[in-house]
Amino acid sequence: MFYDNLRAVCAEKGTTVTTVLKELHMSTGSTGKWKEGSIPKIDTVMQLAEHLDVSLDYLVYGRKLYTEVSGLDPEWIDIITHIPDDKQKMCKDFLRTHMVIPEKYADRKRG
Repeated sequence: MFYDNLRAVCAEKGTTVTTVLKELHMSTGSTGKWKEGSIPKIDTVMQLAEHLDVSLDYLVYGRKLYTEVSGLDPEWIDIITHIPDDKQKMCKDFLRTHMVIPEKYADRKRG
């Protein structure tokens, strides 16, 4: 939930939701709706994210946006983050088998 993510970020930064809203000259009256699952308008989320130095993705979904740092294709990030926990080991093992061409096949040309 947005409010839980916002509160967690504020705690990481050593502040509170109320303090941040006051610093941004925003009303604190909407937090009740946020606690119930509502998400504020995008411009509000943008201001909060910028003020707290986090991504919009982190505030709304609670996950960090790794493409900014790693340069990874966002589709890969989306796929990887949606693999169920019980399937992750199998997927990792499968992908590892495709990372390097085994030496015995390296000299063969593909048709």
